[in-house]
Amino acid sequence: MHAGILRYLNEVSRLGSIRRAATTLNVTSSAINRQVLKLERELGVRIFDRLPSGMRLTPAGELLLQHVRTTLHNFDRLLADVDGLQGIYSGHISLAAVDSLLVAFVPHALEEISQRYPVVTFSVLAAAPSVVLKDVAAGETDIGLTFVVPSNLPLQLVASAPAPVGCVMAPSHPLAVRNILTFADLEPYHVTFQSDSLPLAADAQDEFAAFRNRAMARFTSNSIEFQRAIIRAGLAVACLARLGFLRELAAGELVWVPLASPQLRELQIGLLIPQRRTLSPAAAHVVATLTRHLHMISETG
Repeated sequence: MHAGILRYLNEVSRLGSIRRAATTLNVTSSAINRQVLKLERELGVRIFDRLPSGMRLTPAGELLLQHVRTTLHNFDRLLADVDGLQGIYSGHISLAAVDSLLVAFVPHALEEISQRYPVVTFSVLAAAPSVVLKDVAAGETDIGLTFVVPSNLPLQLVASAPAPVGCVMAPSHPLAVRNILTFADLEPYHVTFQSDSLPLAADAQDEFAAFRNRAMARFTSNSIEFQRAIIRAGLAVACLARLGFLRELAAGELVWVPLASPQLRELQIGLLIPQRRTLSPAAAHVVATLTRHLHMISETG
């Protein structure tokens, strides 16, 4: 199998859709479908069950995908190592992060990398915290940025930075003058929630879940950009980390007030890689750059 069909299979499996895989890979759906059907004929087994809800791997497909992911990683690593011997850093790097980090933090770091290594390509996906952990541990993603929580998954924490969760609001909001807030302070006001729950310790999770159940949740969304617009319009307060709003906070366009919950104030964002994988030269440079940017956040508080 050539590298193209391997990437087709990996993306169709990950996204559960030939159409979405085609969009991600910038090819036609018919091209991917032809390759999948051809491979099924050659192997004499179905790789995917084609269901109304999307494409789902068969047991044979699961076995094949394990081979595909190992082969793709080894092939990319080989190409990167060959380029590294010539002083040329190339390759493809996949990165998954919680949505707020894709607003400014990740683009700023990747801009620096892209200037130094213009032939490196990237897949950058927004994902829920639990999905970032799972995808990095499974080797589906090279690098992950998400909240640090205890985990039995095969992950290596490379670096971390403080990411306390507090309340983001318009400067005109009545609570904007406060230095610290409790969940009880928020109850009289409209709030907007992330549809993906935060990976919190059990006691903090219970406290936050109880607040969500009794709060006036006017909006729920998994889009940080939607939440930003709602907050700036003064329509609701959001319980989020500061990292997705650094520019607006510095400009005085928004206000961030910490929550009194110790567990929420002690949250950290971590840079994670698979535990049993040697990074390609290009990926190692990306990790080093992201680590330096996380340390800058730690130093500036």
